[in-house]
Amino acid sequence: MPIDIDSDAWSNGSSIDFIEIEIDNLFRNNLDKAFTASEITKWLLEETPQVFPQKLLASSDNAEWARLALVTSRLEKKVWYNHAEVRSIDGDLYYTSTSGGHYPIADLEDKIPRKFDELENKINNESESLKERIDHIEYRIQEEIGYL
Repeated sequence: MPIDIDSDAWSNGSSIDFIEIEIDNLFRNNLDKAFTASEITKWLLEETPQVFPQKLLASSDNAEWARLALVTSRLEKKVWYNHAEVRSIDGDLYYTSTSGGHYPIADLEDKIPRKFDELENKINNESESLKERIDHIEYRIQEEIGYL
C-alpha cells in the first residue's frame, strides 16, 4: 500500500541506508580482503540482520535472493561511485573497498561547467577582439570616404 509523502510515517522514516553502512564497515575492517556478494549477504544476515526488511529475514529461497539483490545493488552503486572495486575471479565477482574513493559524476559536474565557463570567456574575448576590429575598419572607411 502506498504511503503519502506528506504523512508522519514518511516524514519520520529513516533515509539512512544501513545495508550500505554495514558494507562500509565490513570493507573498512577487512582492507586486505575481497568478498562475493553472497559472502557479504551472509555476513550481514549473521552480524546485523536488522538491516534487512523483516519480510526478508525468512528462511526461504525468495528471501535469500531478495537479500542478495539488495546487497548487490548497493555494491554496484559503490562500484559506480568508485567506492568499491570489483574483479571477476573464477566466475565469481569479488568486491573490495577502493582507497580514497572518488565521485566520477561529481567530477563531471565540476568539469563540464568549467569547460563552458572557459568557452564563454573565449567567446567574450573573441567578441571584444571582433568589436575592436570592426571599430577600426569603420574608422578607416570613414577616413577613406572623407567623413573624418
